[in-house]
Amino acid sequence: MDPTRRRIRKIDRDAQRFVAQALGNTDLSLSDYDMIHTVRHRPGITQEELRRLYCLDKSTIARRAARLEAAGYIFRRTSPGDKRRKELFVTEKGDALREAKVEAESFYFHWLTAELTEAELAVLVPLLDRLQLRSRDERRQDFVHLLEDYEKTHPGET
Repeated sequence: MDPTRRRIRKIDRDAQRFVAQALGNTDLSLSDYDMIHTVRHRPGITQEELRRLYCLDKSTIARRAARLEAAGYIFRRTSPGDKRRKELFVTEKGDALREAKVEAESFYFHWLTAELTEAELAVLVPLLDRLQLRSRDERRQDFVHLLEDYEKTHPGET
């Protein structure tokens, strides 16, 4: 049983929905924001790498990339080493979206924690830091340990 009852995820989704509405980018899905974020952090990532990372089919990634390119958030370039591959990069508009998104997220989380006392924040923030570092470290290892543990408890499901 999940002791958090998925509350972290629910807060995250609410924050993402607020950001999309606050920025007036309701035409962008939460997955679109994710893809722009990934491309921003991995300039030159290929559509194939995105496909593997998100576990989506080739056509879904290609359509999403084309839509984000048409909207001016990313641009695709043919790989110099392999003419069949498309590398993705974030545009200035995509970078500006990131800055606006960070500002809106900060506003949301300030609002969310406004009723907490300093003592409560002093407990909450270090705990969130620990959780975030644990999650980040495992993600950077492609979740290899977590997937092994999951397979042990859910054989045949992965």
